[in-house]
Amino acid sequence: MPNFLYAEKTVPPGIGMGSYSAGHIFWILLSALAIWGAISYYKKADWDKRRKMLRTIVIAMFADEALKWFVTIPTGQWNWAYLPLHLCSVSMFVALLHYKTGNPMTKEFLFAVSLPGAAMALLFPNWTSLPFLNIMCMHSFSIHLLIVIYPCLLLAGGFIPDIRHLPRLVLYLLLGSAAAFAVNSMLGTNFFFMNGADEGNPLSMLEKLAGPWYRLGFLLIALILWSAMYGSVYLIKRENSSCKIREKENG
Repeated sequence: MPNFLYAEKTVPPGIGMGSYSAGHIFWILLSALAIWGAISYYKKADWDKRRKMLRTIVIAMFADEALKWFVTIPTGQWNWAYLPLHLCSVSMFVALLHYKTGNPMTKEFLFAVSLPGAAMALLFPNWTSLPFLNIMCMHSFSIHLLIVIYPCLLLAGGFIPDIRHLPRLVLYLLLGSAAAFAVNSMLGTNFFFMNGADEGNPLSMLEKLAGPWYRLGFLLIALILWSAMYGSVYLIKRENSSCKIREKENG
């Protein structure tokens, strides 16, 4: 328990749980179970229950983020890096905006950006220097899990992503990256991983190979993920269309 309140910058070396340790595997399995359970419940729920579920997840996201401040400020561990300007933190505000407005672009952002980004964070966490029984470690896993669950529920509720929205999303991401670069220059932070890929992040391998050009790896990884994600959407839509045609033909 003496290690329970450490943050990443202050944790002593050698006590972290490590990537793909028993603790990490536990969180992956727990996340998979939570996602499956949430989707199963959401599919059976009526409209009111679905709205309450989305609202609960949004509230949980902000409560989870606030927990980070309640831990780091009293213990003197807070720093500028804890501002909610990381891409996953931005996803909280996008989820809130979606819940309030239902804007189609918010759903597309949550599917195309938040879902793969948070899923990658769960699979390749950069906070494994923290021990398993540590509140900041738990926070890091739980907040990314919530960010994954939200768009999964939208998909379970019938949301169909539209690849035609991608150009506008890319523009938003470029503007956000430029803003993050400016903030990083002023505060010495690393929002959007613009000033280096953290250890454990797949981009760290690209950084070792390509130096500062690793930022182009964002585009490469995004193209691979989006091809798979939107390709799957296309195949599912085509299969559903084929099923409807066969149903009509069979009377």
